[in-house]
Amino acid sequence: MNSFFQAGMMRLLMVTSLLGIGLLAGAVEQACAAEMEFKPSLSVSEEVNDNIYETSSNKQTDYITRVMPGATFHYLAPFWNWDADYTFEYRKYAQKSQSDQYNHSANLKGNISLLNNFLFLDVADTYHRVSLDVARDVTTESSLFLNQTDQNIATVSPYLQWRLGEKSTLKTGYRYIDTRYWGEGIEKREHGAFAELKHELSSKFSLSAGYDYSRNKTTPFSYDTHDVYGGFNYQYADKSSIFGKIGNTWQMFNNGVNVRFLFWDAGIIHDFGIAVATLESSVQTTEDPLAVSTKTTNYIGKLDKVLQRGAVGFSSTYTEYEDTQTGVNSQRKLSFSGNGRYEVMESLIASLVVTADRYYQESTVTDFRYHLNATSGLSYSFNRDFMVSLNYTYETFRNDLNDATGAREINRGIIELKKAW
Repeated sequence: MNSFFQAGMMRLLMVTSLLGIGLLAGAVEQACAAEMEFKPSLSVSEEVNDNIYETSSNKQTDYITRVMPGATFHYLAPFWNWDADYTFEYRKYAQKSQSDQYNHSANLKGNISLLNNFLFLDVADTYHRVSLDVARDVTTESSLFLNQTDQNIATVSPYLQWRLGEKSTLKTGYRYIDTRYWGEGIEKREHGAFAELKHELSSKFSLSAGYDYSRNKTTPFSYDTHDVYGGFNYQYADKSSIFGKIGNTWQMFNNGVNVRFLFWDAGIIHDFGIAVATLESSVQTTEDPLAVSTKTTNYIGKLDKVLQRGAVGFSSTYTEYEDTQTGVNSQRKLSFSGNGRYEVMESLIASLVVTADRYYQESTVTDFRYHLNATSGLSYSFNRDFMVSLNYTYETFRNDLNDATGAREINRGIIELKKAW
């Protein structure tokens, strides 16, 4: 709690200062109309979990009450665009498996036009719970507290937007990123400069090229990074496009290790009429609480279809994780997921999500090679602002799909009431 509020005060001072700058810059536009929207909400839920510690034996059941008030805020003016949301969460464990918990989740994002659509300032701040294992997002699985930490990332980026004719723009600027963990995690500070050129060949075809430099400081190591890249985006039909971006990264660590590798993000989205297919491949660095620098390689395939009274989807992802400094391929994962949603009757929605993961190397937090999760739910909207939902989740971690010996199995049931204003 104290750590969060100390960080909150620092962020509040930063945001207040930036707000003052934005208001001063926009004083000449006081006569212009602004758009503002504030929406509070409240969620109350009761959960039963028959394996609160996710153990293979001696399972313990607990009943968890969660109260989550929150709000979203949107402000749009000619010189300033601001979006924010915040949720406070209180958890009560009836069987005392955990003491009372107080959690926070916040997202702040703003863009300020400081000088005649030429000088801008981007600010952002996020605070939320993340998984310690970069390969497994336990925050979306059964546990509410195992193998997790609180992450706070603040970003400040002033930049210039150069108009090079009618179809070309050059964006140059500075970026500062401050990453902190209130719990376990490697904290990072990044100072960087960037330049990106975009050229529009037509309304459906654009090209881009850029360069990024950053100086990164962490607790164990510091390193410099240089990125050079080029890319394109082409919309060849309605709701169908192809895109690509490729570049090279050079990392120079202060212990004498030098690393370079290609990165890319390329894919195609095609609307067949009966369904939308997506194929994508990417190599990028990923924020990892337990590593200085982690490279993630993804291959993704998705197929989504909208039905008259619902939707269905299927996806498959293959991912590799590599510590760029050591060159160690820490983990590989193959995932399959299917989801469906159906409107049983007006205001009553049934849903089902099934996910299967196969891990090919030991995780940092578990040695189970298989993970299966199935969640079914019903939700009923009494009106636009009040909803009740009922969900059941079965989850298992196994070393053999056909043998439950030594497996971890969890059953959860949740009923939730949510009101928005």
